[in-house]
Order: sequence, then C-alpha cells, then structure tokens
Amino acid sequence: MGPQKLVRESIAEQIYAIIKEEILLARRKPGEQLNPRKLAEEFESSVMPVRDALKQLVDEGLVVRKPRVGFFVRSFTPREVREIMEVRKLYELYCLESYFDCIDKDRLRFLLERCLSRDWPAVKNPEFDRLDDDIHDLIVSASGNTFLIESYNNIKDRIFLIRHLGESQARRANEEHVLLIQAILDGDKERAKEILQAHIDRVTCEVSL
Repeated sequence: MGPQKLVRESIAEQIYAIIKEEILLARRKPGEQLNPRKLAEEFESSVMPVRDALKQLVDEGLVVRKPRVGFFVRSFTPREVREIMEVRKLYELYCLESYFDCIDKDRLRFLLERCLSRDWPAVKNPEFDRLDDDIHDLIVSASGNTFLIESYNNIKDRIFLIRHLGESQARRANEEHVLLIQAILDGDKERAKEILQAHIDRVTCEVSL
C-alpha cells in the first residue's frame, strides 16, 4: 500500500479509521502483525499516533497486543465465533419477537427492493455489507430501547469481522434476507423467527469451521 495522505485534524483518529476499515473488510487478515513503525511509514506520520490508533482498536477487540511481541489483527477461535453469534442471535431474535409490530414496514419494503434490484455477485462486497447491516439493524432498532441498541452496536464490529471469515455467500444470504423480509411484511412472526435463526446459524457454521 502506498502512503496515505492525512488531512483532518486528528492524525490518530484518521489512522484508526483507516486501519479499522482495512480490518473489517479483511484487507488485513486475522493474525497479521501490525508493526507501528512500518505503519508510521505508510501514513507518513510519527509512531505515537499509530500506537494510539492501535490501542483504540485493542480496546474495541479488533486488535490484540501481545507483550514483548507486538500488535496483531484479532483472530477468533471457533468457540469465540459461536459465542459472539449466539449473543447476536439473542439480540435479534428477542427484538423480532418483542417488537415485531414496531418494525418500519415502509423501510422494509425499500430494503426488499434493494435486495431484488440486482443480481448480487457470489462474493460479498461493501454495497452488500451495507444492505446486510441495514436489514439487521432495522430489526434491533424497532425496540426503541437506547441501551439495547447501544449494547448491540458494541458487538457489531466483531459480527462484521466474523462475517468475512467464511466463504462470503452473498447470493444465498440475499435469498434468506428476501424470505425474512417477506415473512415480516406478511405478518408471519413465527416464520420470520425461523428464517432469522436459520440464517444466523448458517453463517455461524460457515465461519466457525
């Protein structure tokens, strides 16, 4: 990667944002070492803001720091993947069960149109990732519970990172999203819960093998 030009006020925040995006989009792989000096050269900065950025990513669970060794992109054991996805399922199924009638149907129809608007490639891309997030976020946001939503958002980066560990079956995920949205629009709560649970379980199996 060539040098990145930094133009905003906080250099550390810019470096943090760039590295975080690279991790979430799997441009930096799980287990990859993040050398502060090399990164400082890439960003044409001093080492201190790079270290500050890496420490922030450590706090968010996307980077780990090994004493006397250095910083590494977070990798997940199969057990950790299952545990994180179990928590995800708890949030989303709870909100679907408890706030089913509060889900914004107009927004759902718009998301359904996006799902059906194109022949999605087999491999996920940033546009599909945004659509994926919008669908699942809409279910959780239906709760209107600020603390629940904030708590869910605290694990979203890990969910996003885990999603990119598997085979990235965008077409299959899109088909499942279509079925989920149609079940909600039809008012079939039990069917929607079955589809959502099967969807999350499939992703969990895909990435924890």
